[in-house]
Amino acid sequence: MDRPGLSRDVVLLSMAIFFTDASHSTVIPIFPGYAKGVGASLSMLGSYGSVAAMAMLLLSLPLGQFSDRYGRRRMMVPGLILFIVVPLSYMAAQSPYHLYPIRIALGLGVGLIFGNGFLLMSEVAEEGFRNVAQGLYMTSMGLGFTLGPLVGGFATKLVGPSLSFKISSGFAVLGLLLLLMVKENRVKESGKTEARMGLSELVRDPRIIASGVANFVNSLMFNAVTLFFPVYGSDIGLDEADVGIGFTSRGLASTAVRLPVGSLTRRIKALNLMAAGLLLSAATIFTVSNSSGLVLVCVLMGVQGVAYGVYLTSGNVYVSEEAPKDRKATAMAVYSMFGNIGGIVGPATLGVIAENIGARGALQFSAAATVLGVALAMTLARRDAGSPDLAS
Repeated sequence: MDRPGLSRDVVLLSMAIFFTDASHSTVIPIFPGYAKGVGASLSMLGSYGSVAAMAMLLLSLPLGQFSDRYGRRRMMVPGLILFIVVPLSYMAAQSPYHLYPIRIALGLGVGLIFGNGFLLMSEVAEEGFRNVAQGLYMTSMGLGFTLGPLVGGFATKLVGPSLSFKISSGFAVLGLLLLLMVKENRVKESGKTEARMGLSELVRDPRIIASGVANFVNSLMFNAVTLFFPVYGSDIGLDEADVGIGFTSRGLASTAVRLPVGSLTRRIKALNLMAAGLLLSAATIFTVSNSSGLVLVCVLMGVQGVAYGVYLTSGNVYVSEEAPKDRKATAMAVYSMFGNIGGIVGPATLGVIAENIGARGALQFSAAATVLGVALAMTLARRDAGSPDLAS
């Protein structure tokens, strides 16, 4: 017998997003080596992420408006088709330049799937179970993201990258089949004029801008950790396996906390949880930059994973709660745009800092910038006196 609120659609969507994020992450550990194998330089490796982020920055708003108009599932389906095609396309690449359109397509798939999936979960879940379902969605993402690299790494080691690409595509097929069984309940828009008015209100609303500022500094910290923690680890005597253990500790801790955080948003304001997650993350990254020793660093990376899981879940909940019912995907697009800007600006800025004062300096800069960003976001979020109630 089902638990109260744990509906068939919630289970199906959780399974779908698990396989989808497993598909997404299967290629992550092998892509740099594969790209270098077809001739990509280190600078080109960084540029692949930048062009994907730039494409999503330009497409986020129109895709969000399409989602509000046509429905979440209808937007997710082409995204999953891209997830099926993209891994197989890698095998046809003969030049590093061939990888640019493939990575742009991957970024488009990410933009079509994960934000819409969160909103779809919010809509198919029963009212009293919604926050738990949102946490379950984020947990399913985390589990898939943890499984994918393990499968991709071992498949490549045992057989070769082609097997990893095929497995990634197969995971996406499973995700698509499960998604097609989910029944969508969506709010229809009343017309194009209201859509334009809604967009204008959204981009001016301090609460939505506040969520974007928070997402920008979160992106900055994410890039600091993923790009410069390995460099800092090498500086203090950690090898590649030690760094990998640190990232595994972070990923497992982040996944474990997402479901309880979803439930916690029923009792604690999502905005306050967002701020707490970002501040804890900043404090942890700063402490990591002054630490050495594998055990201590792994513990700190685990704490940073907890902080990231708190922010990631509560941030999505905050945007979905503050946005109007027929503009949720557009609001989520604005939120994502700030993260995309962080994905473009952050690596370049941190790279210049690291070049001049080292990886430790880049980590510390991201921590300090995050504290300032949280202060700005909290100020903006509370400047809503006299503004229209977006959630009405």
